Amino acid sequence: MNRLKLLLFVLLPVIFISGCIQVNTKVNLIKDGSGTIEETFLMKSSVVNMMKEFVLTFDSTKTDEFNMFNENELKDKASNYGEGVKYKSGEKFSVEGYEGYKVFYSFSDINKVIINPSPEDKVPFGDDLESGEKKSAQETLKFEFKKGNPSTLVIKFPHERNKNEKTAEVDDSTSKYQDSTFNSDALQKLVDMFEGMKLSLSLNVQDKIKGSDASYVDGSTISLMSIDFSEIIKHKEILEELQKNKPESMEEFKEIVGALPGIKIELKEKVTIKF
Repeated sequence: MNRLKLLLFVLLPVIFISGCIQVNTKVNLIKDGSGTIEETFLMKSSVVNMMKEFVLTFDSTKTDEFNMFNENELKDKASNYGEGVKYKSGEKFSVEGYEGYKVFYSFSDINKVIINPSPEDKVPFGDDLESGEKKSAQETLKFEFKKGNPSTLVIKFPHERNKNEKTAEVDDSTSKYQDSTFNSDALQKLVDMFEGMKLSLSLNVQDKIKGSDASYVDGSTISLMSIDFSEIIKHKEILEELQKNKPESMEEFKEIVGALPGIKIELKEKVTIKF
């Protein structure tokens, strides 16, 4: 790993801790099992500018300005979505205060598609940046599709970590210490981390859904995950619970945040859609 990529690798935790990202992933599926993956990735413009300055300072000979939209790297990442997935198109994309990219991938068989809900591998830091071990197959969504009338799709969700495999619980004295340190500074850090952060993952099918056991169905769209962290920071008691319990799964996270507006998380191990 060269020095520039090492610097960007070091910056990665800062970027995600700052809560400066918005990621929207939509899988569009037609009745023959083919379709597209539409993904929008946005980062706060202030953080993008910081990254540009770091790159220029670290390597003054670099003539290309750091750019969130890197078509070559997005093309290389097509294989991350499974066998046969191909880059279709991409473009720079921005909204007020945020900038990034929108990209479309196409697939001919959704049975071969895998989706990683984590946003960590979507920052264009270099196509050969080594960021640790590859994601486990248990951390990705998988699909089972059967063409018919109606066609049927089963979505299998990542296995949650077994509670017995979690790290040992801290003793009561440590818990009390953690509770006592949750002051205004700690609260503000959590607010800063979550402000503006949004993550969403959805499936849109051709025509109308004829039947599904999914929790969040709206017309032809199923929401698998939709989290607006700006809603969470309005509730101090929830922030305190997140800080104290440090959830390690979506199920634990959902238990803490409850039914807040702007929060949708599918907790079933699998859902079935007929369309």
